[in-house]
Amino acid sequence: MDQIASSPLDDMDRRPMINQKPDYGLDGPGLVRALLVVGLVSAIVGLLLLRWVPNAHAADAAGYALVSFGLLCFTFASLMFASSRFGKFRARDRLLAGLKLRGDETVLDVGCGRGLLLITVAKLLPRGRAVGIDLWSQRDLSANSREATMKNAALEGVAHRVSVHDGDMRELPFPDRSFDAVVTHFAIHNVRASEGRRAAIREIVRTLKPCGQVALSHIHPFVSLYADELRRSGMIDVNISDLSFWTFPPARTVTARKPSRSV
Repeated sequence: MDQIASSPLDDMDRRPMINQKPDYGLDGPGLVRALLVVGLVSAIVGLLLLRWVPNAHAADAAGYALVSFGLLCFTFASLMFASSRFGKFRARDRLLAGLKLRGDETVLDVGCGRGLLLITVAKLLPRGRAVGIDLWSQRDLSANSREATMKNAALEGVAHRVSVHDGDMRELPFPDRSFDAVVTHFAIHNVRASEGRRAAIREIVRTLKPCGQVALSHIHPFVSLYADELRRSGMIDVNISDLSFWTFPPARTVTARKPSRSV
């Protein structure tokens, strides 16, 4: 597609990088660290209360409550870590399998991060191209950067089919009807306002070709908003999947298709 400029990083060395593996980052690193710290402090304070203030009903109750809260924080942190290191890859495969790509499409990943969907899409497009866009927030994904994304693409052997762009999903820097499919995973919620999220959905619809398809994955309240805006924007075959427990929090995927002509 001529209108979409390739990233200068497309020319990265395509040779195998020995002893290196792609790293798709830890989701919500600040939250994971906070849960671990709060959990540790709560558990220690609770155990101290139980140990050093014996036979005091109020202290025992507070001690048990703090220990329980600490264990809950540890559990949530562990689930988030497992989601980042294992679960999100299964969720990715499930989302992309539903697209049934031919292999010659141009696909956009909105909020591509370090390339979780983007790079796997590129593997499915031997005659196509995968395009990513992100603001590269490191609060939402550890060590997030366009350089890290293209390094992962090179390690996976698809850098020549991948381009990445800096940009806001509410104002996508692409012409109308540019993409055969658009995907996103746990990204649009980073736009704080509800109207901003709706604007991002409208931009996704704008950049889709007729008959193009979309797959957007997130937790249920956000997915319901996405589905509503997709319908308002004229998309058809809008469906919300069953709950998937591969990620934490558990997620659903909304899929839709653009009509072959404007309605």
